Amino acid sequence: MALVIINTDGPLRRAVLAAAVMACLCMIWFFGKWSFANAVSARADLPEIAELMIGLAPSDPQTHFAAAVLRERTFDPNDAAVSLAEYEASAALTPNNYLSWLALGRARERAGDAVGAEAALKRAMILAPNYADVKWAYGNWLIRSGRTDDGFVMIREAVAGKPDLLLPAASMAMQLMDGDIDRVRATLGDSTEVNAALAGYFLSKKSLDEAFDAWERMGAAVRDEKYRPLGENMTAQLAAGSRFRLAGKTMSAIAGDGESFAGIGRLSNGDFEAPVKLRDAKLFEWQIGAGPDPQAGISEGQPHGGRYSLMLIFNTMQAADMRSITQTAAVEPGVSYTVEGYFRSELKGGVALEVADASDGKPLVRSAAFGPQSEWARFRIEFQVPLTTDGIVVRFVRDGCVSSVCPISGKLWIDDISMSAR
Repeated sequence: MALVIINTDGPLRRAVLAAAVMACLCMIWFFGKWSFANAVSARADLPEIAELMIGLAPSDPQTHFAAAVLRERTFDPNDAAVSLAEYEASAALTPNNYLSWLALGRARERAGDAVGAEAALKRAMILAPNYADVKWAYGNWLIRSGRTDDGFVMIREAVAGKPDLLLPAASMAMQLMDGDIDRVRATLGDSTEVNAALAGYFLSKKSLDEAFDAWERMGAAVRDEKYRPLGENMTAQLAAGSRFRLAGKTMSAIAGDGESFAGIGRLSNGDFEAPVKLRDAKLFEWQIGAGPDPQAGISEGQPHGGRYSLMLIFNTMQAADMRSITQTAAVEPGVSYTVEGYFRSELKGGVALEVADASDGKPLVRSAAFGPQSEWARFRIEFQVPLTTDGIVVRFVRDGCVSSVCPISGKLWIDDISMSAR
């Protein structure tokens, strides 16, 4: 690389060089100060810091914007005017930045300047006519100003561009229209997306019947993967609200094949030919709780029917140590049912099968204890569902324990459990 030597002989040349160096230093100082003020103001958490940065870079819109936001957050009435002035300064310095005009529009509205607020929001609309957030802000302002129809035109356009806004749009419409769901659908549309948003809204309000109705109006779309979280939330809340038939219908519709829900008045996997999960079991599957006793698993040795049976191995002295083994089922209120199945036993101690009300856990009926039985024997219990519930729990329980110390040991095999209406 060739070395370039600048000849600085002569006063004029030295003066020009000195001026150039000073200009460079001034530019470095100016841009360094600007960059420093911009960076600090963006991370400031006190308005005094942001205002100090304004002094370093008064023509930087970021410093004014940061000061405006921080003054607004104090909720001090004296700071409101300062915040508005800083928003005005930020917008003036960035006349083509729609974000500055959006913020200014909100600030003017808070200050009671309706005309100025609309002017700022319209300016943001001109700068970013296709941005959903701009339409959303302007639509909300129109609604708050009493121009509801015009506002919802903007809201619908915002939702079309940003579907995440649909749930807050549905919530706002329900509040403004006093819960008149027909008016809401007429305003927002009776589409799958709107009904999904309404289902989510009603779930948040624990209005389960309305949520399920909106969910059903979605039709076959409930099977779409994007709506699976909504369906799972629906199932969980319906079950928590003791609406087991609706929970079963929801689960079945999500699955699309009914494999996860045997149907109303039926038990799932009673022949134990499908795996029994030790964790993450679904609502209407066999649920095995935590704990070491009894050991639970699928056995291939001498099943009653098919290839497998359920084997439980007990070895404990305490009645309270028995881990839960249960299944929830949806049933028709007031209907009589029979639960029957087969067992083999090498037990020393008492275990029985119990049916309880799923809504409050109160027992409805209990089988005789599964005593020693070398060959498969049938068991059968009958019960009537209370009129106040549509769910039952089938569970294995200790039997014959009169104190907390209640030894039990040995093996129990269960197979081909079924439930049917009488």
